[in-house]
Amino acid sequence: MTTITVLFFARARELAETSSASVDLDADASPTVATARARLLELYPQLESVLLTAVFALNQSYVDRAREADTALKPGDELAVVPPISGG
Repeated sequence: MTTITVLFFARARELAETSSASVDLDADASPTVATARARLLELYPQLESVLLTAVFALNQSYVDRAREADTALKPGDELAVVPPISGG
């Protein structure tokens, strides 16, 4: 089992009704950012619309969406869910 801390920002925080959570990922599956995205959808189905467009930051560094399946997670990592922000 790999346990990571997930931080929720902006709309993700509102929908998840929390600013952070400890999330367990199946260690046998070599957890990645992509598997974390899928696990978050299971745990927080109300985040579906946000997770479709959100980017992730792993230990305070943004993860390229094309590299999510290749970006491994280890116990204690911090993964931030950063929805797109609009304004003007």
